[in-house]
Formats: sequence, structure tokens, C-alpha cells
Amino acid sequence: MKEWRSQGCPVCRHQWTSGKHPPELAVNLALHARLHRCTACAAYWEQNERYANVVDETYVRGNYPECIPPQK
Repeated sequence: MKEWRSQGCPVCRHQWTSGKHPPELAVNLALHARLHRCTACAAYWEQNERYANVVDETYVRGNYPECIPPQK
């Protein structure tokens, strides 16, 4: 896991610390997690029961396939 200051951008990190999360895209009940995406830097964030961290597009494609169009 990356250090907090190296994840996303100042805008989305502030949203998490202020309680105003980036927009939610999907919920994965099996993982007990929610996927969010920053409108400023387009980083994908996964929020689970204890914390949130940035995840890459490969992870999103595997766990939230409805959020990314299929590759051609």
C-alpha cells in the first residue's frame, strides 16, 4: 500500500479527511467495499470497512467490471 500523501491528489485526499468522499461508482458486496473516483485527478479509490486507498485500473476491471468499458 502506498503512503497516504502519494495517493490520489490533494483534492481527493482532502475529501476523505473531511468526510466528503469522491463520487461513488459501485459497491462490491463480496469485498464489503465501495469504489469511488476523484473528479479532479480520476484516481479510483476503494473504501472498505476501515480505510480507503487508491487502486489501479486492472484491480477495478477485475472487481468492478461494470465501471470500465471492455478493452478492445
